Amino acid sequence: MVPPIPWRERSFRFDLPIGLFPAVWSRLAGLPPRAAELVAGQPAAALAARPGGQWSLLDHLGHLAELASLDEIRLEEFLAGVSPLSAADPENRATWAAGYDRLAAEEVIARLRAGRRRLVARLAPLAAEDLARTAVHPRLRQPMRLLDWAWFVAEHDDHHLAHAALLLSPAGPGAALQA
Repeated sequence: MVPPIPWRERSFRFDLPIGLFPAVWSRLAGLPPRAAELVAGQPAAALAARPGGQWSLLDHLGHLAELASLDEIRLEEFLAGVSPLSAADPENRATWAAGYDRLAAEEVIARLRAGRRRLVARLAPLAAEDLARTAVHPRLRQPMRLLDWAWFVAEHDDHHLAHAALLLSPAGPGAALQA
């Protein structure tokens, strides 16, 4: 299997039409069931394995759960007109420290589901004017609209789901790269 591009090497164009927000919202809302399907029926050892000292499947999902608080902060910043947005921790220290690889998959999914429910509930009633609000992303150093940020979050979700799936694939754990 082709290894995914490392997240920090990705480049982004933020030019989606506002009318694509329902599809972006649907992707965001669909993360918990997709994650639950990925872990269903898998042995706990496979979900917790950290090949080469990299993240386990549970670490990848836990990382997405961990980011719920940053997502909430950034949403508030967009709505309040704050720019640049709050920065993420590039070392992902909270994810490493959380020990997701030692938790039951159901617990990790529950945390992921809770955080994502809060985000999609807050996004659902936004008007086109809200989605068009802009702020500078701190790492990318480029302006993005709230719609673009929501799409960026969905892309990040898919990035980690792909890494998690690779850990279970016949291609083996060596196919997955640390994000």
